[in-house]
Formats: sequence, C-alpha cells, structure tokens
Amino acid sequence: MTDWTSRLTDLRLQLREKLGVSGPDLAHQVRRAGRRLPRSARREAEVLVRAEEMARHPRLSRLIDPREVARAQTRLSHRLRAIDPARQRRDRRKNAAAALGLYVLVTFALVVTLLWWRGFV
Repeated sequence: MTDWTSRLTDLRLQLREKLGVSGPDLAHQVRRAGRRLPRSARREAEVLVRAEEMARHPRLSRLIDPREVARAQTRLSHRLRAIDPARQRRDRRKNAAAALGLYVLVTFALVVTLLWWRGFV
C-alpha cells in the first residue's frame, strides 16, 4: 500500500465521521455525500476517485500524478476538518422548526381567511 492510498483511507474515515456517509470505496462515499460537499471539494474528490480507480490497474497506476493526488487530498482534508457535524445537526433542527412554524402560520392565516370569507368572523 502506497502512502497516498493510506491517505485515501484516512479521507474515507473523515467522510464517514464528518458527513456520515459510508460505502465500499471513495467513489460511493463522494456520490452519497452529494451537495453536502462544496463544489470545490467535490472536484478534489473526483481527482482522488479517478486516482483510486487507476490504481487498481497495473499499467494505469503509473499514470497517476502523485503531486496532484497529494494536493487534492490536502485540500479535501482541510475542507472536511472544517465541517462540524454537531453544528450541522443543530442547523438542520433550526431549519425544521422554522419550516414547521411557517406551515402553522400559513395554515392559521388560511383558516382565518376562510372563516372571514364564509362570514363567521
């Protein structure tokens, strides 16, 4: 196992810890992460996915640019370290509560409007 493949396994662990995505390889994890990864991080991840796929073939593995892989791995690792799973959960709860409040308010306004229109208010 080369140095960058061990780094890829570290990235796979970070993806599992920070975003909660798992899969048999990096390609599946990146696909499952989807929009939770910023666009630039997805591009870096695609470089790593291509390198991982090329590493499986003996002749293609010689075409991998180790500097590009190391650069992409470093950038993606920094992006993943900046993600706070607790804050994401908290924001998700806040957004759900805000949406629920909006739905209740709109429903109340519709009921009052309907009652006014029918002449009960």
